[in-house]
Amino acid sequence: MVSPEHIDEHKPENQQEPSPTEEQQEPVAVEKKRPWLKPLMREAAIVLSLVGSFAIVWVHFTFIPMDYAMWAVVEGLLIGAVSAVLFRSWWALLVIPIAFSLGEFLAFYLMPLVISPNPFEIGDAGMAVILWAFAGPISSLFGAILGILIVKTLELVRQQ
Repeated sequence: MVSPEHIDEHKPENQQEPSPTEEQQEPVAVEKKRPWLKPLMREAAIVLSLVGSFAIVWVHFTFIPMDYAMWAVVEGLLIGAVSAVLFRSWWALLVIPIAFSLGEFLAFYLMPLVISPNPFEIGDAGMAVILWAFAGPISSLFGAILGILIVKTLELVRQQ
């Protein structure tokens, strides 16, 4: 009979075999987490929407003739899409058009202080301003929908 002090722990019969789950596990690559990046990108999306809509209105009413005003809808669509891709959330459908509208109205408010005549006092241009005030946020909403669909599709592809 062998006493317990004399049992060699390094013998193969005394070692436990690894379980099947331990054999199948592979080392997982640890992702570098950047908790500051997501809020920064959301802020960049809001600033892009605000400044972009402000610039569109300002440039189109000061330098470009009213014949090219429909390009603002295309520009609003692009700004909405890029902002939604930066925002990366369904909340972009609410936040981006609101920020776009605020940028437009800020430009409409500040424009009479810098240039004359007042765009609200001109007959045809006043109607264009009213139509533009609705067309810009709507086009940015469609752009945000497009951007969110792109982001969600890329996330599904990345998961597979």
